[in-house]
Amino acid sequence: MSRIVGAPGALAVAGLVLLGLAAPALAAGLSLASQNLTPYRTCTITGTPAASTAVSDASVRQASATSNFGTSATNNVATGNGANRRLYIRFDLSLCSPTIPSTATVRLATLRIYITAVPASCRTVDVFRVTTSWVESTLTWNNQPFGTTINNPANTSASDTYTIGSPAGCQNLATGAYAVGAVVTTDVALFVAGTATNFGWMLRDDVEGSSTTYTQTYSAKDLGTVGQAPQLVVTYVTAP
Repeated sequence: MSRIVGAPGALAVAGLVLLGLAAPALAAGLSLASQNLTPYRTCTITGTPAASTAVSDASVRQASATSNFGTSATNNVATGNGANRRLYIRFDLSLCSPTIPSTATVRLATLRIYITAVPASCRTVDVFRVTTSWVESTLTWNNQPFGTTINNPANTSASDTYTIGSPAGCQNLATGAYAVGAVVTTDVALFVAGTATNFGWMLRDDVEGSSTTYTQTYSAKDLGTVGQAPQLVVTYVTAP
């Protein structure tokens, strides 16, 4: 009876040869694929120092309808009988370096505002894209872009919403942290493409005019504290 001696070794050698032949093709494939990878870029616009023009922010207060709070160290969103407050904020995207090209694809844009006080009730905050101009130093309740009618615009037109308050289960429970949940990707994509003009956003309570007053407080640009400054973080990709 005959036997084939050393066959396993021969097979191993053959395998190595085949692998050696395939390696250049495999490497070429990997090289080709790597050329098609598009790196993500991130632009973070921060409202510091206080005099920076990168960010404009101001609250408007129904109870002080003709007063301007553009230089306040804090901003508020509140609901109450005659005590509603709204927050307007805008970021200058032209300050991104490198400049975000109009052909870029915006993957994620997040508005970050630092919480210093939360309401006792879990409140929903609506984030709306502003469609007309406003000036930080002259903005008041009476001249604000969305007018003085409460619960306007309708919450169904909000770009995004988040919840804030001390009760368990609320999205943002604690002070001393940036609010989670204000995603404005679609709006920033419109700004970058030039389809819409960047007038920033307005934040208001989802149900203004409540019988009990509930107020939430955020650090403003004019506080001048880097670790609490308002931010817009934009992640995008450019065409290869």
